Amino acid sequence: MIRNTVCLPGFMLGPGLFDDLARSLGDRLDLLHGDVYSDTSITGMARRVLDDAPEQFNLLGFSMGGFVAREIALTAPERVAALILIGTSARATTEAEHARKEAILSQLAETGFKGMSRRALSRGLHPDHPDRDALVARLRAMGAELGGAVMARQLQATRVDGYGDLPKIAAPTLVVAARDDLLRPLAELEALAAGIPNARLEVFEDCGHIIPMEKPDQLAESIMAFLNGI
Repeated sequence: MIRNTVCLPGFMLGPGLFDDLARSLGDRLDLLHGDVYSDTSITGMARRVLDDAPEQFNLLGFSMGGFVAREIALTAPERVAALILIGTSARATTEAEHARKEAILSQLAETGFKGMSRRALSRGLHPDHPDRDALVARLRAMGAELGGAVMARQLQATRVDGYGDLPKIAAPTLVVAARDDLLRPLAELEALAAGIPNARLEVFEDCGHIIPMEKPDQLAESIMAFLNGI
């Protein structure tokens, strides 16, 4: 089994997104962190990650990172030993989402970066999570460290419809969804798994969008069971 596992986080999330998962995995995998901060397109992010990655690796993409991971799996299938997609989708950016991004970009240009909203971040977590406030604080700290320049670049990374390319994904694939995810509804994850040949779908209960921080132990065991079964 290949141990090198390149991890790609979501929008305005740093490598710390995977700290709890790393602890749960222990020494079973070597987690590497891809650069999704320096480019203004999904294609550019994918190219940069590939340039920095080992010759062959497992690839884990969360939320926005899942879009980048799919691009990598399609452009360099010989290098991706296994694909793990968490809380992500193949849906294109909608007109409403595009308008919101443009509004945020305008606000950034006018008033600068004010940090990530606690209210918005709270929507990404299950309301009954016992450490919800602490997790929100950690998420805000990640955003503050990345800053406005990274936010502006990531906001420009428009998502295109990827459903037509899903059957071309050759890597063994695990798709992880959360039933109570308000940001990536279960139907999107079900459609993602259904489109990828022989993909395995796992649905976590009592969990919001931020699966790697909310359910790191369960996620670690799911990943290891999947990789050991390939």
